[in-house]
Amino acid sequence: MGTGSWRSRPWLLWALLAVPAAATIAGAGTYAGALGPQDPPKPGRADLVGRYEDGEGGVVTLRADGTAEVRGIEYDLYDDGSGVGKRCEDDAATWFLEETRPRWHNAVNVFNDCGFFQPWDVDGSPSDPRIVYYAGDPAPDTGRVLTRR
Repeated sequence: MGTGSWRSRPWLLWALLAVPAAATIAGAGTYAGALGPQDPPKPGRADLVGRYEDGEGGVVTLRADGTAEVRGIEYDLYDDGSGVGKRCEDDAATWFLEETRPRWHNAVNVFNDCGFFQPWDVDGSPSDPRIVYYAGDPAPDTGRVLTRR
């Protein structure tokens, strides 16, 4: 046995094992919401029911029964930004809320005769929800904010 052996310093082995174990437990606890700051309240399904406008002629009405009405929402025909400008008009759309945990990126999925819109981001608070959709490439400058009226 040499003087540099871990057997002569058992605390070193325990320290080397304890650090990754503690980091793993802290990460799992934070993800589960047991440790660290809580996520701010996000709008739930019931909070999203209502009429939304984007200020550019787009109107979406989400109903509690999962049906929706879509008017004037721009979308891309080709998923590459080249068909932007087409406006959807559909009285018989459906919607659902896709919740994630932690609730950093909840999304509204809307299905209609115009096709499936990519999921729309849910933002804001339960009392003042906002929905962000993208007309074309999901870049920050193409986002349109739907606010409840």
